[in-house]
Amino acid sequence: MASVTLEHVKKIYDNKVEAVHDFNLEIKDKEFIVFVGPSGCGKSTTMRMVAGLEDISEGIVKIGDRVVNDVEPKDRDIAMVFQNYALYPHISVYENLAFSLRLRKMSNEEVHKRVCEAAEILGITEYLGRKPKALSGGQRQRVAIGRAIVRDPAVFLMDEPLSNLDAKLRNQMRSEIILLRKRVDTTFIYVTHDQTEAMTLGDRIVVMKDGWIMQVGTPQEVFDTPHNLFVAGFIGSPQMNFLKANLIKNDGKYSVSLLGVTIPLNEEQNDALAKNGVTTQEIILGVRPEHTTALFENQDNSIECTIQVNEMMGSELHLHLITKNDDKIILRLPTIDLSKEQRAQLSYGSKMYITFKAKVMHLFDPKTEKNLIYG
Repeated sequence: MASVTLEHVKKIYDNKVEAVHDFNLEIKDKEFIVFVGPSGCGKSTTMRMVAGLEDISEGIVKIGDRVVNDVEPKDRDIAMVFQNYALYPHISVYENLAFSLRLRKMSNEEVHKRVCEAAEILGITEYLGRKPKALSGGQRQRVAIGRAIVRDPAVFLMDEPLSNLDAKLRNQMRSEIILLRKRVDTTFIYVTHDQTEAMTLGDRIVVMKDGWIMQVGTPQEVFDTPHNLFVAGFIGSPQMNFLKANLIKNDGKYSVSLLGVTIPLNEEQNDALAKNGVTTQEIILGVRPEHTTALFENQDNSIECTIQVNEMMGSELHLHLITKNDDKIILRLPTIDLSKEQRAQLSYGSKMYITFKAKVMHLFDPKTEKNLIYG
């Protein structure tokens, strides 16, 4: 088992493109950390530098207490699971699992023991005699993971391992990886562009954009206290609503004004804004769709909207609304408590009123894009 440390790591390609900028991270022993971000943000490149598959332009990578910048991948005590499984098609599942162990000159007894243990953990014992082409996508992915398990590495690296699976299989394999982590108690680094995977799998997640770390924290921390507009918009589905608003400071108290409505902030928000020296200014107000309160009639401090799209999702509706200022808002509305009369009101062109509680509002500076409270 081992920790992984990246100190001021950069990746600069020959064409002078800097893919990863000053990456600093301490991954604890036995921690499950997830790199998440859009395509091209540098997450896979960073993992490949840990694995030794990409040269490090600047900085230091340590596995445990050992600097591995110039250590060959095979000598780093890591195992990597790739997006495309990378199985040998002409040999059986058993031999795929045993291949790396035979290269290490292990005895047949030890090879058999490790292969059978990994197969049992992953539920693929009955497939050991088959070749990969006779397996489903989910079964192949289990074999790929098993090939990593048998090596008993200090660090597991998993690069988009579920992206080739359909939605149902992805959900199933995600659950299996959570269970696997409990049985194989080692350090995991997992790369994905899927924020659902990041939120459900990671002890901590590293949100990346354009080669930079945007925020590091537990899934709950990143969801509840996004440090900037990018993280706020990337984490959460549907994404956070953003509206132009004004932050007003009057007699030491703060409130948000938008669309003719004024919402006083709570004591915790007031204290944080005062501590950060924030004054009256224009802001971008962020509120998640699930934190937006629906009203079926006009009330004090409510905002009038028009329904544009009503998406039926089963247990909830996703209502796409537009304000009189052409701000677009998505509202998640549970269906279980809606009456027939209320459902009838939720058609295209109908009026809907919304409001926000102060505690769910996020305030961003339009220039720096930082969260004025948590950034």
